[in-house]
Amino acid sequence: TGGVRGVGAGISRAFLQAGATVVTCARRPADDPIEWVAPDGTSHGVEYVPCDIRDPEQVHAMIGGIMQMHGRLDVLVNNAGGAPFALAADASAKFHSKIVELNLLAPLLVSQAANAIMQEQESGGAIVNISSVSGSRPSPGTAAYGAAKAGVDSLTTSLAVEWAPKVRVNAVVVGLVE
Repeated sequence: TGGVRGVGAGISRAFLQAGATVVTCARRPADDPIEWVAPDGTSHGVEYVPCDIRDPEQVHAMIGGIMQMHGRLDVLVNNAGGAPFALAADASAKFHSKIVELNLLAPLLVSQAANAIMQEQESGGAIVNISSVSGSRPSPGTAAYGAAKAGVDSLTTSLAVEWAPKVRVNAVVVGLVE
């Protein structure tokens, strides 16, 4: 998820370089398609699916489309997220709710859909949650985001135990990235 800009685009490129078929989603496509040109000159690109990962119907349609097109789902990277700067005392309850929905509840929703597929595959699968140092240290101006990422860390360990051994669930804690 969120694989068309920033860290997500880098993740998409790394999977392409490793020879994976990459399908990514975002609410809107990248300005430039993500491609990787192999040493033999062949070009490989990321397949893009528009999806608001907060919407269960869109998530299930996306996962169903991946299964129809490719017949399997091996890895899910929950990368979509973020938050604009807003002091906790000044932001509305709706603002905080939307931040937690995007950064914690949406990854759970997408993970549930992916897990249902992966549990049925002989080789299982892997889910990687992109977390943040904001989940374990003060995060002034992005308190709801930090709280959601702390939730992602807890969610990751719980799902890792619940869904093992077929589905491996891990988190990568990220700080500032160029």
